[in-house]
Amino acid sequence: MSSLIESFPLLHDPPESSQLETWFHRFPVVGWLFAYQRQLQTEKALVDQAVSRGPVPDSAWANYTYDESVRQTIEQIVIDYAYPKGSTFHPLDPVELMFVLRYGDLNEVEIVEEIEKRLRFKMDDSLIAKLVKERTTFIDFIRIIENNQRTLDS
Repeated sequence: MSSLIESFPLLHDPPESSQLETWFHRFPVVGWLFAYQRQLQTEKALVDQAVSRGPVPDSAWANYTYDESVRQTIEQIVIDYAYPKGSTFHPLDPVELMFVLRYGDLNEVEIVEEIEKRLRFKMDDSLIAKLVKERTTFIDFIRIIENNQRTLDS
């Protein structure tokens, strides 16, 4: 499995991401406009990673057991709001980057709201902070939702 990971690039922080918190934020309106442009460029660089790496092979998912419908639902939501059609995701991609939680415009809010609605899964601020802090992987997020659905169904 590690050879597949090494040969297939996972989503990672774009180099520009370290420049988001600069002096721009200290100046009302004008500074915010410059910072916002930088944020949009960083989000584009993140999305471009998924495009340039190409489709994630099915073999990347072969060693995992998971609910395929949960995976497909999440992927479709993320594609609808943040990534181009045909984008695919690796089980070890960090969900914070898939959902554009740190770099996005309002699309991350739409992604979270749609996951809550379609998968009956509440995502409050503390959970989102945990996903970011722990760099939760896509496969782990799928399993979190599966466990939640089992609880709701019982």
